[in-house]
Amino acid sequence: MAKTRLGIIKENSEEREKQIYKRASDAYEALSTRLGEQKFLFEDRPSSLDAIFLSHILFTIQVLPETSVLRTKLLEHGNLVRYAEKLKLEFLEAPSSSSSPPLHSFPSSFSRKGSKPKSKSKTEKTEEEKKFKKRAKFFLAAQFLAVVIYLSVMGGVSNDELEYEDDD
Repeated sequence: MAKTRLGIIKENSEEREKQIYKRASDAYEALSTRLGEQKFLFEDRPSSLDAIFLSHILFTIQVLPETSVLRTKLLEHGNLVRYAEKLKLEFLEAPSSSSSPPLHSFPSSFSRKGSKPKSKSKTEKTEEEKKFKKRAKFFLAAQFLAVVIYLSVMGGVSNDELEYEDDD
């Protein structure tokens, strides 16, 4: 279905692939120029575009393989990578200042009385497992952020507010 929407068929697949990566490269270039060395894309506070772009960057850097063309094109723009790292540290890895408990903590009533502590050999993880776990967390965070952004954008606009322009 996506290939149909993009007009991709067997005969033009290589050409369309080049065009798509060229557009992505142009978009990264424009966003890199727009960002410069600022903290956010617009104004001095984060916008919904910052959130959407952050989720895209984190997904591209953390989840896509190192051989990915899209990942390579993004990494060419150092300021975009620094921007994502700063925002990731500030918003995703910083401890929450809210009064609600973190999502991963549970009341002690959920623990079993007969539970035994795990042996040390089971708790030790290899570097590969740690890397996989870290990538999985970033993937989930990026997807969660994308869903929240989608809901906030789509929930705030009704069909009556949309204007359609006719080219006639």
